[in-house]
Amino acid sequence: MKRRPFLTQLFIYGLLLTGLVVFGYPFIYTLGSSMKVDRELYTQGVRVTPTTPNPSPVSPFVDKTFFDNLSLSTSVQARALPVMRQLIADSGFEPPSNVDSAIAREQIARGLLVRLARELPPDAWQKGETELLGLTKSMVTRELAESVFREVYRYLGIGGVRVRSLDLQEREISSGLQAPTMWKLVSGNATFSPATDQSRPFAQINYDFSDSKPVVLVGTFELPFAAEQLQRVRVELHPDDTWHTYTLDVEHLGKRWVSNRTRAISNFDWFTQTWQFPSTDDNSTKLRFWTILKEEGTSEIKGNQIRLTLTVTPSSPSRAWMEKMKLNYSRVFEQIPFWRYVRVSVFLVIANIVLTLLSSSLVAYAFARIQWPGRDFCFVLMLATMMIPGQVLMIPHFVIWKSVGAFDTLTPLWLGSSFGSAFFIFMMRQFMRGIPRDLEDAGRIDGLGFLGIYWHVILPLVKPSLAAIAIFTFMGTWNNFMGPLIYITDQRLYPLAFGLYAFNVQVGGSPTLVLAGSVLMTLPVILIFFLAQRYFVQGVTLTGVKG
Repeated sequence: MKRRPFLTQLFIYGLLLTGLVVFGYPFIYTLGSSMKVDRELYTQGVRVTPTTPNPSPVSPFVDKTFFDNLSLSTSVQARALPVMRQLIADSGFEPPSNVDSAIAREQIARGLLVRLARELPPDAWQKGETELLGLTKSMVTRELAESVFREVYRYLGIGGVRVRSLDLQEREISSGLQAPTMWKLVSGNATFSPATDQSRPFAQINYDFSDSKPVVLVGTFELPFAAEQLQRVRVELHPDDTWHTYTLDVEHLGKRWVSNRTRAISNFDWFTQTWQFPSTDDNSTKLRFWTILKEEGTSEIKGNQIRLTLTVTPSSPSRAWMEKMKLNYSRVFEQIPFWRYVRVSVFLVIANIVLTLLSSSLVAYAFARIQWPGRDFCFVLMLATMMIPGQVLMIPHFVIWKSVGAFDTLTPLWLGSSFGSAFFIFMMRQFMRGIPRDLEDAGRIDGLGFLGIYWHVILPLVKPSLAAIAIFTFMGTWNNFMGPLIYITDQRLYPLAFGLYAFNVQVGGSPTLVLAGSVLMTLPVILIFFLAQRYFVQGVTLTGVKG
């Protein structure tokens, strides 16, 4: 046999590699974006990988990466940045003493360049430094420089503390207390400083993790209601985007409760973190925005007091990466009943595959191997049903299932498979027609009837076709969205596809969570396809071969 020329082989493999990149890019982008925080989707343009986390050992600090992506060319930046630095000096703004002033001015200059690039026409940036200085001098004020500085200034702050009772009374227990005096530093290299953000008083935590020791803060508060009624503790936090981790321990009524998982210090906007004692809500279908507390040991705190212990643990660069990669996935597992949705989907997949294989193969066997009056007419009639759009049948199907009392149950999503599928029946019939008659005759000689031949002779020979049908059925059932949308209203019965849709509706402002859920839903499909691709290809290519 003549060997295929090397260039031809190279061309074919190049096409295959190009196809892999083109068709695999959407999934790769989804995978990379599922590890980002939301702001990265809006500020980076099209970028596959998440930005590198910055586990700074010292806080507060200036973020040197926030204004990395400048839209202007390198030559324009080289001419414009000295102008921005001069404008900062002329504005009279001075960075605070707790950060590196040189780094702060450089980042403010880059931020001003971003701001002014949106307001000035493109041809303005082609002017010389003197002309550019005169053009922008009136635009840069002290207030503008301070506003840009706040975008790159990172600090860890702790604000008000609120509690909620079992009868839904929510009270602030830190009211009237000076923010830095609410908490006491027990261990670690850190100091408190009072600060205000938009009239919100808080305690700024200035830490230094050079010694790798965690910072432990303790605060004791008086509850405004009976301690037995305590359900939740909520703390206002301002993160510094360092991806260090923190936990909260709660002591009251002689018991000590600890967080069931650590949290990463991500992003840099104020938020409220909630810790809740075990309750029936933990296993409900509600969105869970709280961290569960579990009992661990005893405490001397009794009466109507509560003691909170906040522990901030430093992260190495590798751990910061790990925290960032798992953040959105952890939130998906925590905030929705993910495994409940998976169990429903697995049940539907198994039921549909078993019933589809059994019913479709039986009908195909009757069409392919058994002679009976009107067989060809019935086969053509069955094929004609494939021409009816599925949308036309939605209302009749819904009326039928509702009339038999199956609405808001899983029955319509799996029982219909027991009636077979016209496409799969056609596929199996074509495959069965390629099996030699001699094998069937040998089975009859051995005393097998129609069902015996079907089970012992035909089915073992059509395994590739069965595998292809199983893959098609798995993908159709696993990704089924319209069925649950029409028949299911009880959230406990949601399969994964519809559960993630409901999750998307409820957390519409967090696309990275939806992307993480999409990756988790897509992985089983990819895994099943690659594990069974040999049978899938055989089942499709051998369909229609005659003996």
